[in-house]
Amino acid sequence: IEGNVIVLSYDKLLAGEDLTDEIGRAFGSEGLGILTVEGIPGLQEARNNLLPLARSFAELPDNIKEKYVHAESFYSFGWSHGKEKLDGAYDLSKGSYYANPQYDRPVDDESLIAKYPAFLHPNIWPHEDMPELENAFKALGQLIVNVGKLVSTQCDLYIKKQCASYADNRLTKIIDNSLCCKARLLHYFDVNSVNATTASPLKKCRTEESQDCGTSTDNHDPFSSWCGWHNDHGSLTGLVSAMFMDADGNVVSNTDPMAGLYIRNRKSEVVKVSIPQSHLAFQIGETAQVHSGGILQATPHAVRGSTAAGITRETFAVFMEPDWNEPMTCPEGIDPDMAQTQSAAANLPRGVPSLKSRWNNEMDFGQFTSATLNATTEATVILSLVGALPRPNLFNRLRMIRHIEQNL
Repeated sequence: IEGNVIVLSYDKLLAGEDLTDEIGRAFGSEGLGILTVEGIPGLQEARNNLLPLARSFAELPDNIKEKYVHAESFYSFGWSHGKEKLDGAYDLSKGSYYANPQYDRPVDDESLIAKYPAFLHPNIWPHEDMPELENAFKALGQLIVNVGKLVSTQCDLYIKKQCASYADNRLTKIIDNSLCCKARLLHYFDVNSVNATTASPLKKCRTEESQDCGTSTDNHDPFSSWCGWHNDHGSLTGLVSAMFMDADGNVVSNTDPMAGLYIRNRKSEVVKVSIPQSHLAFQIGETAQVHSGGILQATPHAVRGSTAAGITRETFAVFMEPDWNEPMTCPEGIDPDMAQTQSAAANLPRGVPSLKSRWNNEMDFGQFTSATLNATTEATVILSLVGALPRPNLFNRLRMIRHIEQNL
């Protein structure tokens, strides 16, 4: 199914027009959990300046890239490749560069940095080997955050209309005040350069004589791709339209019509979503779902990879979310069970744990993060703040869980 995505006008957002009806259709209980914003000044230039650098960095010699790997933050700052698992195998199909787009050094307290390295470690920039990356990364990242605040203002107004006890401007204040925004620059390698074990689930799905492979309404479909099914963990995610490049580094159109972003709707239908190059997309995360008492709803989504030879994919996402000590509470008077209804939980794809299994109304964001990390030992969930944390091997994952739990 091709999805019809709600589109907001940047000019109308900036003017403060009431767009809450559109917010409800996009992020409410029957929405796709995604919308786009058009007409953003400077977006195309910022996108074109940054995305090719994902490929350029990924093509640097391994000994150069290794200088920017940071295991102490659980690979949530600097370069990460092969630290994440996809369908049980180490995922070599993509590489990521992580940084905080707003603050190079969010705090000066060394004890806090040591306590929460995945949240608060200073940025790591390749000044010697790619000095242009820092400014391009920050420019696009900060643009996305600024537009995200306009979207969050409309979200706050929509929630308030539905729930009088909702704290005024809660989502916008979270984005404004957070020290821990995290952005991820992604390079998806040419499928011919990827380890066959990692690539095989996608190839198998494409070649089997089956009408399933992610298009079935069966709750246990075997959809497999560059990025498996997940709900975003934080408050609001902003992302750009992906850029595809050929073997010579030229920007090309997507030659595989099956590749791209897919969302699982409330009817368990798998919907393909396209983001125009001139638009920014925004998706609701589970933290905003909790804070709204289920009025806003995150939706499971996945990225299906391209099988076209010689083609790479470059993209960028910004995860806006609270600091670790933000209470994970529903609005006063809202039954916490409304944050995720039983019917919504029943429609989750296989491997995506229910919100109820990881959250209660007494937690803060750090504890919710810990519980979600624990759930990822067996499940497929993308974490946003703990930097859209890559899923490491079991030893590092247990070390990560132990570190966070001991210091909460």
